[in-house]
Amino acid sequence: MEKIFIKQGYLGIFLFVSFNLLAFYFYPGGTIIDPSTEGYLFFYNFLSNLGEWVAKNGEDNIISAYLFNSSMLILAISYGLFYFMFLKIQFRLSDNNIIKTLLMITILLSLISFVLVAVFPSESPTFNLHIFFVKAAFRLLFVHCLIQVYNLFDSQVFGDKIRTVSAIFSFVLFLFILVMEFGPSPFENNRSLFIQVTSQKLIVFSIIVYFYFQVNEALKVRSS
Repeated sequence: MEKIFIKQGYLGIFLFVSFNLLAFYFYPGGTIIDPSTEGYLFFYNFLSNLGEWVAKNGEDNIISAYLFNSSMLILAISYGLFYFMFLKIQFRLSDNNIIKTLLMITILLSLISFVLVAVFPSESPTFNLHIFFVKAAFRLLFVHCLIQVYNLFDSQVFGDKIRTVSAIFSFVLFLFILVMEFGPSPFENNRSLFIQVTSQKLIVFSIIVYFYFQVNEALKVRSS
């Protein structure tokens, strides 16, 4: 059962990517700068645009919204199931109750925040809540990753690859938070929008890659 819970992480990644690719296809069009654009522009549309029930061009966006919101829920559940088992492996190798508690609390709150990002779309009535949970999700994930890196380097069981990947991901996540907080406003012009959207795509890609490496490492440690 433990191995199944770990391996389902691959399925969670596959479904998340597949659902979002379909959502790209069905998105009618429009960006926060130019509502006249057609289709989903990878470098000018946020992922959050997929979760809006009305696209930026004013057309219904029901299909993309269901796909994107479902993908967020699927990834959160998949990562939660995986990480429950991954933490069990770590807990068997560590006696530090403070680290255990912090790892559980930070990842749980981060995953809940990511789900609430989908629950409260970036449309006008819920825009402020959407931004709040976006920032909360990534900040909590960053804190979690720092604790995770410490825990991995403190253990002699985990390999150098996952330690390195975890450290790099934490740094990339830190840079993303800096861009999100102090970078140009995406509402200013297309250049600013490009910077913010591209940084978001890079961090989402990084999360998927990091998740993949974590699943691999968990399976390796469990089998050793």
